[in-house]
Amino acid sequence: MDLEKYRRLFVDESADHLAEMANALAGLERADCDSCADELIDTLFRMAHSMKGMAASLDYEAVSSLAHSLEDSLEPARSSGSVSGQQIQLMYEIVGALEQMVEEVEAGESTPTPRPDLIARLDDEWTQVPEEAAERPEKKLRRLPRLPLRGRSEFAPPRSIAFWRESAS
Repeated sequence: MDLEKYRRLFVDESADHLAEMANALAGLERADCDSCADELIDTLFRMAHSMKGMAASLDYEAVSSLAHSLEDSLEPARSSGSVSGQQIQLMYEIVGALEQMVEEVEAGESTPTPRPDLIARLDDEWTQVPEEAAERPEKKLRRLPRLPLRGRSEFAPPRSIAFWRESAS
């Protein structure tokens, strides 16, 4: 089995997922309708889920663990359709940390640096329900169709979360 091929595929796919996550976070910061926020939260959830699975299959435990914690934390937000500004800022940090871990994998590290501090903050942040979410009725989860993969030659996302935050302003 050619592990280098799978490592490269992981790095490429993760770059796509991280770019979509950064776009979704930027969209959440300026979302002006509930259905827009629902779609963006679903996108974050799906991208975290995909990264978790890819990382677990290649034994990148630190990446898998952080992505899994993000995925679990997003589950209540999927039903409420709401996240706080603090939660969005924390998700930016998590996406940045995931980006750093992917860069470590790309540089040849077999075990990216774990971030238990972010996992703990994520657990703490999502146990506090935002006021606006507490007042809204719970929504039924809906399934979205899987997006087709883009060809690598068509899309080369910037490697910096700062780029996405700047372009959202």
